[in-house]
Amino acid sequence: MLHFASPQQVPVVSRDTQPAQILKLGAADEHWVPALAELLVDNVHQGACLGFLAPMSRFAAQDYWHQVLARLGPHQQLWIACEGERLQGSVQLSLCPRANAHHRGEVQQLMVHSRARGMGWAGRLMARVECAALAQGRTLLVLDAPAGTQAEAVYLHLGWQRAGEIPGHSACADGELLAAALYYKRLQHPN
Repeated sequence: MLHFASPQQVPVVSRDTQPAQILKLGAADEHWVPALAELLVDNVHQGACLGFLAPMSRFAAQDYWHQVLARLGPHQQLWIACEGERLQGSVQLSLCPRANAHHRGEVQQLMVHSRARGMGWAGRLMARVECAALAQGRTLLVLDAPAGTQAEAVYLHLGWQRAGEIPGHSACADGELLAAALYYKRLQHPN
């Protein structure tokens, strides 16, 4: 388990000369909306199952990110991976506010730009989310991923446990209905 000193900004090792970072965004970080929109459009046009159909307009993507930023707060969080001003990926964490579920959260919308895949960004983003959840008293994370896709392989590689599958759960970017694979991960403080 990784431990990060700062909850807002986490430097990471990069192959480029620009500093690579994982940043936690807030509602005032509107300047990232164009890059976030480009990230979402790239992922949808690459076939990702993120709740949108292709082709996706930049306007629709920007509208989505404005909505996300407006919801950010103690129960909805967003991290981005970037090298300088170049956005490489993002992930969201939703912490359940119900009294009987203060121990869990849901990982949502993990995205890595197609130009940056295979470089460890997904692992860095997920490690940051796991550390943040644990620091906020969450010991169980859940997520769903389209069954039989590369996304599922990423989560398995990162130590997540498959709990089951729901057939015909969601349409991917091309409109094809795919099953959703349900995953969980128990978190614990490092000794």
